[in-house]
Amino acid sequence: MEMDYYNWLFVFMRISAFLLVLPFFTMANFPVTLRVALGALAALLLAPLLPPFAAGRLDLISLLGVMFQEVTVGLLLGFLSRLIFYTVEIAGIIIGNEMGLNMAAVFDPVSSQQSPMPSSILSYLAALVMLTLNLHHWMLLGFERTYSVLPIGAAHLNSALFEMLVARTSDIFLVALQIAAPVMAVSFVVTVVFALLGRAVPQMNVFGESFGFRIVAGLVVFGFTLQISAQYVQNYLNRLPDDLLTVAQMLGGAR
Repeated sequence: MEMDYYNWLFVFMRISAFLLVLPFFTMANFPVTLRVALGALAALLLAPLLPPFAAGRLDLISLLGVMFQEVTVGLLLGFLSRLIFYTVEIAGIIIGNEMGLNMAAVFDPVSSQQSPMPSSILSYLAALVMLTLNLHHWMLLGFERTYSVLPIGAAHLNSALFEMLVARTSDIFLVALQIAAPVMAVSFVVTVVFALLGRAVPQMNVFGESFGFRIVAGLVVFGFTLQISAQYVQNYLNRLPDDLLTVAQMLGGAR
């Protein structure tokens, strides 16, 4: 099938913006040229499958508007795909606060910044779940399906889309609390126990003595609950292709 060059350009704009937000591709040591090459290759494979875009009737300003529109769609779909990584980062920060490990920050290549140790561990866990279960293939397939409901240049904003994005964004805080809840519960129990010991033995330095117990208990519970955290990640990634299609439908005007 002959490829329309405008199709290739607009597909390249959307998928390059999509890859720009996804994890792995945003790492500081990931070459920008390789990211551009992957976007160009994906556009080369996908563009011939789409109907030709009637670009001849558009002036330069309109063409730039369509390009900006496709970049915005790609960024929006990429943001939705990355929400689970924001979730585990927030959960890791909460766990680090409860265990007193926020000062022990390490460089996280996924977020390209200093992160508490539990946050980095959960980020690596989310990446492993995505890659080992081949869920990134389903993510890319969901992106390809968006063209069936959202053709090039057909996107527009609406209130239903904003409501959906706000609901998805608010869910990350709920899921983060669910992931961190066991460690929070253990930290609360340790605090209560040492508060009672402080009343029984006033000479004890409760604040200093509780740190070691809080870290050990938190690490044990954190290790035992990693499987549950992986299940949360898997559940989100499993429904991600349908979420991408839903966002594309809303951008196309369907509800």
